[in-house]
Amino acid sequence: MDLTGLALCSRYSYPPNSLSLCGPDKKKDLNWYSIYQHADKGTLEILSQFSTLYPYLSLIAQENNIIDPFYQKVVEAYWIGNKFLHQIPTTSFVTHVSDTIRLKKKIKKPDLYRIFDKITEGALPHHSFHVLNIYKRTGYLDISHTLTTMDACLINWGKVETIKKNLLTIDAQPLVIKGNILQFGKNIRRTIRSQGENDILFSKLNIGDWISYHWGYFCQKLSRSQLKNLIYYNNLSVNFANKP
Repeated sequence: MDLTGLALCSRYSYPPNSLSLCGPDKKKDLNWYSIYQHADKGTLEILSQFSTLYPYLSLIAQENNIIDPFYQKVVEAYWIGNKFLHQIPTTSFVTHVSDTIRLKKKIKKPDLYRIFDKITEGALPHHSFHVLNIYKRTGYLDISHTLTTMDACLINWGKVETIKKNLLTIDAQPLVIKGNILQFGKNIRRTIRSQGENDILFSKLNIGDWISYHWGYFCQKLSRSQLKNLIYYNNLSVNFANKP
């Protein structure tokens, strides 16, 4: 059991869980694990109940010959992106989408086959691919609420400009539609919140740091390589989202 990986995963999983969007009804417990960066069997039990997250982590771990789905680099591969994603065979990803997360029972065949085509063309099992190519559903790109939801659901990045109590002001690029093309827009200022009053990682931030955020919550400070990876894999998924 990789405690560091579990603690990292809690940072990204708490925001949607706090909104009752993903995972079990354990938001108070998960918040405690996240803000204090503590992990134990309780963290494992909670995160293993995320019906979309856990199968993705299991896929990435298995195809990289790693026993623990919460191994830190596996967790990072899914949420931020790294070389582990490139070890996933096309057939394994197709089976994952069709059978493991049961899309064949949830969406129409033409839509499922479009996803299969994207996987065959090089799509990777990154969180952003699921958000932009599976979550959005075909035909709803022009609905502003859906765009706003996808933007919030993405793991996005930004540069810290101000820090005040439990809030950050960051310079960030929102997800927009321009000429019916999905893309990241011009830089705007966004206010991002800590995950709680005693958020340990938040307390260590400085002006100029690059961070990741999810559903308006600060997740972690990004290294240069992590920032580069997150931008790369998010844009890769955006490109696939623009394919018919």
